[in-house]
Amino acid sequence: MRPSRGLPLAIRVALDTILVGLLVSFTAYLSYAQAASELPKSWNDAVGRLADEVAAVESPAAVTLSMNNISSLDALYAGAVEAAVRGQLQRHSFSFAPENTLAAQSAIRLQLSLSESTAEYVWVMQVLNDSSDGASSPVIIVAAPKTVSAHFGADEQSLSLEKRLVWKQSGKFLDFASLKDPASGELALMVLGTNHLATYKLASSQWQISRTSPIPQARVPSRDPQGTINLKEGKISLDGLECVGDPDLSGELRCGPARRRFSTKFAFPGYPTSLGAVLSGKCRSDFVSLFTAESDWTQSDSIRGYLMNGIPSPVVPSGNTLEFDGPVMALQADPEISSARAIVRNLKTGEYEAYIVTATCGN
Repeated sequence: MRPSRGLPLAIRVALDTILVGLLVSFTAYLSYAQAASELPKSWNDAVGRLADEVAAVESPAAVTLSMNNISSLDALYAGAVEAAVRGQLQRHSFSFAPENTLAAQSAIRLQLSLSESTAEYVWVMQVLNDSSDGASSPVIIVAAPKTVSAHFGADEQSLSLEKRLVWKQSGKFLDFASLKDPASGELALMVLGTNHLATYKLASSQWQISRTSPIPQARVPSRDPQGTINLKEGKISLDGLECVGDPDLSGELRCGPARRRFSTKFAFPGYPTSLGAVLSGKCRSDFVSLFTAESDWTQSDSIRGYLMNGIPSPVVPSGNTLEFDGPVMALQADPEISSARAIVRNLKTGEYEAYIVTATCGN
């Protein structure tokens, strides 16, 4: 019921406070119900244990909750975990004091940290005490498995990633591709440099240069050149240029302005500095993608597989992680098979390396 404008100010303030509290509680309940339907059962069980432990060390009271996500969980799933924690705490009769109020200043402060180990997620809840009796702040730790389905209620499934070194050289290159000569059946390897396309053929189990095709330079050279070889369409894209050459790019290259802006970079919310690639294959009904770690070009790197049941479903990490001795400079999905091409700058040797990364779905 809306309070009358004729009520005394103190009463109106008290009623407003009650209404705000009811609205916050109802909103938190809805958030928890939605989060619980999204999280896998094993994660909901971990959230429940976390709330049970808080209730074991603290009597029901007003609390505030802050979260720090230092794990590989994307922002959507981290938010769902936080919402589920709030809902479980309310089931234990804890209430949440609105921010920037007097109630919040006197409430118990809870700090939720989402971290991880190699094998599992590690969620830590710290109960921050402001008492001066020297008592330590209780710390509660639970673990949640990393290998989970991207949607609640489905059979658990996991990706298995493998890497295979294909090529390495001292000079920088932007992409690579292997193909079989339809006439002779011989294998060929194409390596796209910043100003040429090199073609290699096997001789005595070694790749030997067969042809070098120059590529005209852009008027303004890029400090971060990007390029890709598209065998399916029979073209090369490189910093504003598109080049074709018959047959199968093995003839003289003919280059012209690209019809659209070209970029090999792909990221998703929560991982702004990582590189990503969405693979053509699926893991049952889930889309499969690969993403690098959140590192720069001066650090070692890794590639991790992720599952997504649809858009805008959360992206869930799955399976093993591939480690590399340097940053991943480019990551391209193969349009026909469930694999990607990765180019790595090896910080130990100084060479650029070409890898095929394959994702296999398992249970």
